[in-house]
Amino acid sequence: MIAALDCVVCFAAFGAFAVKLLELAELHKVPKIKRPDLKDWLYWIAFPIMPILGGGLAYVYISSDIVLSPILAFNVGASAPLIIRAAAQANPFQDSTVPTPNDA
Repeated sequence: MIAALDCVVCFAAFGAFAVKLLELAELHKVPKIKRPDLKDWLYWIAFPIMPILGGGLAYVYISSDIVLSPILAFNVGASAPLIIRAAAQANPFQDSTVPTPNDA
């Protein structure tokens, strides 16, 4: 069980890392004036943090008794930033009703 858990977490971490590599590979399409400063350490800090978040999210799924196949674990890792951002922005105490006009 431990080996399978490690394998799934590694797939998720690789998914998150792959997204960062894809962003790096796409920089040639960005105009030079808008490209990030690759000498700045803040740009590179996301490369170790994103795989940790992706693997951590996969671990949370597995701890919740959800079975993750390798491809699903990869997808969880790749989408980890979006999932974590959405969870952080959700406010369960905020009224979620949408006002509509009286004639709607």
